[in-house]
Amino acid sequence: MSASKKTAPSLYIRVDIPEKYINQFKEICSEVVVEPWEFGEPEPQPTVDLTKFDVLYTLGLHDNLNIIKKAPKIKWVHSDSAGVEAMLNEDIQNSDVIITNVKGCTSVPIAEHTIAMLSSLARGVPKMIRNQINKTWVEIPVKDLENATVGIIGYGDIGYEIAKRCKALGMTVIGCRRNPSKRNTEYEPADLIMGLDQVDDVLSRSDFVVLALPFTKDTSYFFNKERLNKMKKGSYVINVGRGNTIVDEDLIHSLSNGHIAGAALDVFEVEPLPKDHPFWKLENVMVSPHNAYNSSKHLDRVMELFLRNLKLFSDGKPLMNVVEKKLGY
Repeated sequence: MSASKKTAPSLYIRVDIPEKYINQFKEICSEVVVEPWEFGEPEPQPTVDLTKFDVLYTLGLHDNLNIIKKAPKIKWVHSDSAGVEAMLNEDIQNSDVIITNVKGCTSVPIAEHTIAMLSSLARGVPKMIRNQINKTWVEIPVKDLENATVGIIGYGDIGYEIAKRCKALGMTVIGCRRNPSKRNTEYEPADLIMGLDQVDDVLSRSDFVVLALPFTKDTSYFFNKERLNKMKKGSYVINVGRGNTIVDEDLIHSLSNGHIAGAALDVFEVEPLPKDHPFWKLENVMVSPHNAYNSSKHLDRVMELFLRNLKLFSDGKPLMNVVEKKLGY
C-alpha cells in the first residue's frame, strides 16, 4: 500500500474470534462483521452486503476466495494460517488484492514440536509406548543426537528456530532453501546452508531430515521414492510443512522395508487422516493431528500481528507478512 490519509476500514471475518479481540478491531474499523466458516463444514453464504467491505479475514487453507466476486472493494485479505494455498487461484494472483498470513507466529511452537518428535524418534519412544501398553520389558535401540546431522529442508523462519534448538543439542545443522546465499546476520545456527538444487546431497548426509517446505507447485510430491532412496539407511524424517510434500505410498514402502527407520508426521494430504490409512498402524510412525503450530500463546500472537497490520492499513502504510502470490508464500 502507498501512503495515504487515515481511513477506517470495514472488516468482514470468516473465522471465529473471541469477543475481546473483535472489540479491539472495532476501535479501528468503521464496521466489523463476523460470520465464521467452521473447518470441514460447507461454505456458508454471507448474510450481509459485501460490497462495502475492504478487508477480509479468513482461513487460507480452505477458502478459495470465491467470495471476492461479491466483494469488489476488498483490497486486503488476511489468512488466519501460514498456508494460503487454497486462495491463490489465477484470478487472485493477477489481482491487486494484498494477501497476508501469520508467518512467524507459529515458528517457535513448531520448532518445539519438532524437537519433541526428533528426540522421541531417537530414544525409541514409539516402541517404548507400545511396550508399556503390552507390559513388555525389553531393551530399545536408541540413537544419539549429539554429533548427529539434521537436514532442514525449507530453511525459513521455522527452520531457523528448529536449527537453534538442534545446535543446543550438539547436532550438526544443514539448512536447505531456494536462496542459500541469504543468511541471518545476528546469529546463524546452521553449520551449512545449501540450495534446493543440492537437496539430494543434504539427504545423503543427514541422520534426521526435517521437512518445513511451503506449499508451491515445486514442492508438491517433492519427497518421493527417488529422494527417499537418497536418504541414509536408518535415518528419520519429520514433516511439519505441508502434507502433499510427501508421496505417502513411497514413504510407507521405505518405512516398511527398513530403509527409513521412522517418521513423525504432523501434516497430511487428506486431513483428518483417514482411519484406514497405513500411517496409523506402522509402529515406526508417530502421527500428530496438524498440531505442531499450537501454543497457549498462539491466539495472542496472531491477534497482535493482525492488529498491527490493521493499524498500518488504516494509516495507508505497507503491511507486514505480505505473501508473494506468484511464489505461494
